[in-house]
Amino acid sequence: MGHTTTTKKPTTESPLELVTSEIVGPSSSHTAGVMRIGRTITQKTRPFGPIKITLYNSLADTGDAHMTKSALVAGLLGWDDSDPRIPFSFRYAEDAGLHIKWSHKRDPSQHPNTLTATIQDTHGLLHHYKGISLGGGRFKVTTQHTPHTPETPTP
Repeated sequence: MGHTTTTKKPTTESPLELVTSEIVGPSSSHTAGVMRIGRTITQKTRPFGPIKITLYNSLADTGDAHMTKSALVAGLLGWDDSDPRIPFSFRYAEDAGLHIKWSHKRDPSQHPNTLTATIQDTHGLLHHYKGISLGGGRFKVTTQHTPHTPETPTP
């Protein structure tokens, strides 16, 4: 069972560049960081099958209004932050055969901008990701991989 952590800073560093980000959505924590978490997951687990995603706390409370889900799906599709299709990512995900089961939870022990994703790859290995959007497009992702057994629920 492997466990790794990835923390990334955005490629832009100046405050002006952060404020004038091209990403669609009202909050960098709920769009830019979340999209980058999705893209990191896609880069680590490809190809994959069904995905189970849980949004926690602030992401769960405002995810639809802040386009969190659209940004996350766009990241899972591997899109760039400035892609104009972000608001329509669900349409493209369906065309790409991406199947996501969503849930929302309140858990004060979790960071306000936390999400978890469980993905089964085409080899039957389950990948568990925990992503935290830290603001300003910064994020942290931890992973754990477990072999799928008949007792292990699939996403």
